[in-house]
Amino acid sequence: MIKNITKQSILTIFTLIVLLAITSSPFIYSQDDDDWRAKEQSDTRFPYLKDKYEDTLNLPFEQVWEAAIACIDSINCQIITKNPRQGDDGLYRGTIQSDFCVFALGDTVLRNLKYYSVEVPFIRGGIWANARFQYKFVIKELENGACSVRIIGEVSGFENHVTNKVHFWQSNGFKEFQMLERLKKFLGLPNNFKENL
Repeated sequence: MIKNITKQSILTIFTLIVLLAITSSPFIYSQDDDDWRAKEQSDTRFPYLKDKYEDTLNLPFEQVWEAAIACIDSINCQIITKNPRQGDDGLYRGTIQSDFCVFALGDTVLRNLKYYSVEVPFIRGGIWANARFQYKFVIKELENGACSVRIIGEVSGFENHVTNKVHFWQSNGFKEFQMLERLKKFLGLPNNFKENL
């Protein structure tokens, strides 16, 4: 009886190993490059993720410039650089860059980093002390009197247990989208700004 159970157990384990090897083979699930790209592009986990966050606003440069400064001030963040200048063509352009705006501290840091990031760096045993975001506005006056506005953002966090360093990575686009919508709201334009997010 014990021999039969042992033989039966060995046969069952062998069958499971063979099935596992067959189903995990990459050849069974291989796809051509086009299928992979289509799946990657249709990923709905990051609906705000884009290459650029920009818009053209039919308002004068000075008004857009002041509203961009007010947007950063409204989230209680400091501005580290703001340099408007007039080009040889007589049109204004400039950049406004915020300091690193802390948006989470304590036990909510990791949850917030995951919410606003494409992928948080994995650090085994790491403890995130803070979550930060930096905004950069690039504003250009156009020949027709309107302004082109582009917002560039970056997520970062200070890990203080293993590396004791600040790490930087890609945002999922939500904060950039919201800042652009905040700018439109400050300018009195139609917007999709969501308060307290």
